[in-house]
Amino acid sequence: MPVNVVVGMQRGDEGKGRFVDMLAEEHDIVARFNGGNNAGHTVLLPNNVELDLHLVPSGIAHENTVNVIGSGTFVNPDKLVDEIDEIRDKGVDVSTENLKISGAAHLILPHHIFKDVIRECGDQAQGSTKMGISPVASFKAARENVRVEDLKRDIHYVYEVALNGLREQKLERAKHNLDPINETEIASEFIMKAMKLAEYTTDTVLYLNKSLRQDRPSRVLAEGAQAFLLDIDHGMYPFVTSSSTTVGAVSTGLGVPPHFIDKVHGIVKAVPSHVGGGPFVTEIKDTDLLNSLHGDMSAIDAEKGTTTGRVRRLGNLDLPQIRRALMVNGTDENMTIALSKLDWIPRFGPLLDVCVAYERKGKTIDIAPDAAYKLDQSKPVYERLENWDPSIDITGVKTFYDLPKQAQKLVRFIEEQLETDIDMIGVGPRRDQVIVK
Repeated sequence: MPVNVVVGMQRGDEGKGRFVDMLAEEHDIVARFNGGNNAGHTVLLPNNVELDLHLVPSGIAHENTVNVIGSGTFVNPDKLVDEIDEIRDKGVDVSTENLKISGAAHLILPHHIFKDVIRECGDQAQGSTKMGISPVASFKAARENVRVEDLKRDIHYVYEVALNGLREQKLERAKHNLDPINETEIASEFIMKAMKLAEYTTDTVLYLNKSLRQDRPSRVLAEGAQAFLLDIDHGMYPFVTSSSTTVGAVSTGLGVPPHFIDKVHGIVKAVPSHVGGGPFVTEIKDTDLLNSLHGDMSAIDAEKGTTTGRVRRLGNLDLPQIRRALMVNGTDENMTIALSKLDWIPRFGPLLDVCVAYERKGKTIDIAPDAAYKLDQSKPVYERLENWDPSIDITGVKTFYDLPKQAQKLVRFIEEQLETDIDMIGVGPRRDQVIVK
């Protein structure tokens, strides 16, 4: 069973990229199975150079790792070509040997992005990243979109779809007082970028299945974007993304049978964060505490979006929400947790509040409810733990038993509450700042 999976267990931005980057050394292939360039991962290279990734899998930083953009993703050619160029500019090789794009992945066209912009101008605004994700998902479901394979099949057809889509929006753009555009020029520029992706396009389902079924099976790491509460089916709808973010999306997004899946790594951030609207049961409103938590906003691990640059909302650790994520993603011996940002915990001060249950309509519940409106009706029930002195720097700690006693107690408390092991602990942003427990 040579497929391992990395998924976010909270609201996104848990630090999935750094754990994928770390685990990539043990795998032959890293494959992205969902989402588009609306999500982002930051990887810190051994030379301390930051690599900002949006659609390219985090394994690209490893010389012998093949990276697959699966059929469950949405591909923006303009952004992906720029991303590849930026990766190369930082000394990392990108070629058809180490990057393969599924021909079945759907293309984000210019009119999808403008549709997002138009929606955000009106009463139906959702706080979107304006990357065209929701519109392309809608066109995919309506069977009216083009796929990456069409770049090889009929590039003129792709051009016509892009051009006509822009022309059909002309009245809508004028209605919302958006500046006029040159539809022909935009469609032509799009095609010029898109053509550069044709050489990377292949049948990734066949490639992955052959790799998994050979005499010495390749070890595949499936990389998920975003996180549980943003899942289109299980998240806090409508404050969600347009694809599935759970382990169930691995089979559909990559085209591999579920029996190949072995270990699932659920990434949990000690300081949960969120970008955009939606309920946040444990959200911190205290300005002084927020300033303390945010700290240096220019640091690599600053709480602002890799893709949008927006400052993230922060909260206390929410165990009922993680319990629901565990319930859906797996709670047996194949599921473990990687805890990130333990080094941030002293910023809370002498005492740390951990949410262990919710109060809703006069009842106490230990698993988060299944709807956004129910989350809005819920109040956190906290258990208070002793924190460790902020003068104790844990960013260089290599073993669990060298952590402060209060940090060890916190990790064990989380494990007991969730009845799941924490096998990796992030104590800093670099790939070597992880305690393997």
